[in-house]
Amino acid sequence: MNPATQACTLYRMTSLGPDKPFAPAAERNKAAILDVLRDELVDGDRVLELGSGTGQHLVHFAKALPSVTWQPSDLRPALPGIRQWVDEAGCSNVQPPIELDIAATEWIVDKVDVCYTANTLHIVSWPLVVRLFARCTESLVGNGRLYVYGPFVFNGEHISENNRRFDAMLRATDAESGIRDLSALDKLAVEHGFTPAHVMPMPANNHLLLYRLI
Repeated sequence: MNPATQACTLYRMTSLGPDKPFAPAAERNKAAILDVLRDELVDGDRVLELGSGTGQHLVHFAKALPSVTWQPSDLRPALPGIRQWVDEAGCSNVQPPIELDIAATEWIVDKVDVCYTANTLHIVSWPLVVRLFARCTESLVGNGRLYVYGPFVFNGEHISENNRRFDAMLRATDAESGIRDLSALDKLAVEHGFTPAHVMPMPANNHLLLYRLI
């Protein structure tokens, strides 16, 4: 039997309910991200996903990597939708989703080997980006790893006109949001005990950044 089948029930095509969330962008990029994570993660890794959103990414990864344990998390309003995706997949290597707010003064979470977050840094304020790195430092064990997926600015320049327009839209909606510059993120990472990013190009002008605790 395929190991993924052992960890998960066959994925049902019918929805659990009319309110099950679905993010087209997550559906488009999940395969490309998995292709990288398949080579990066190792058997027995415990992964905390920060900002699980709909839960699509985590369920897709969990089905393909049954020897890795996954912990979804997000703000309270997102949890019912994540539960629908997790319950429908039936993966034994996925923990129940937990409420986790980067801005909270107290963050109680089990120690993990890996933190993963996708499309979050550009939608939160810079103080919350700082807090995210600090929280990951607290949550990771050993030479723990932080993977960050999304669009980024390099040397002060956008790598595409689409990214430039997206950044302008973000900042027009919320002046504290916006696509982050890799140099600023690397500086922040080093301040919190990480190496500078190992940068992995992804489709659609995105990248996956790997930060490793020293």
